[in-house]
Amino acid sequence: MKQNYLRNPHNKVFIKNKFVYKFFKSDKKYLNEKNFYLKYKLKNIPKLISFSDSRRLLIFNTVGTRIRKKDLNVEKLKIINDEFIKNNVYHNDFRVKNILHNKKDDTYYWIDFEYWDTHFTDYRKSRRSDDLRDLLFKS
Repeated sequence: MKQNYLRNPHNKVFIKNKFVYKFFKSDKKYLNEKNFYLKYKLKNIPKLISFSDSRRLLIFNTVGTRIRKKDLNVEKLKIINDEFIKNNVYHNDFRVKNILHNKKDDTYYWIDFEYWDTHFTDYRKSRRSDDLRDLLFKS
């Protein structure tokens, strides 16, 4: 029996004791993100600590905090994105809310890989003001 931890169509995220607990509403999104973390050990992603298929739960270490678009270092993000592309990884949900910043070591981390793929897709769910594709892919 699948328990309903989520009462709306969105994932739920809880942060407790240096860990992030992410519950998924969708099996497809859960499996896609879980498989990404099991397959890739890239530098600028959180470390997957544990998972539960029966609860559609991923547990990560905390890596940073959200940052505003105007405070992003676009050049650093382009370098990270280029490294992903070299590894045949496309995030496909290029939004500010999917970037965390660790102020201590000035490092950026990409999160929320439920839409990742080995090719670029034109997935757009957010407002244009939150979208990063124009900044990441223009010369």
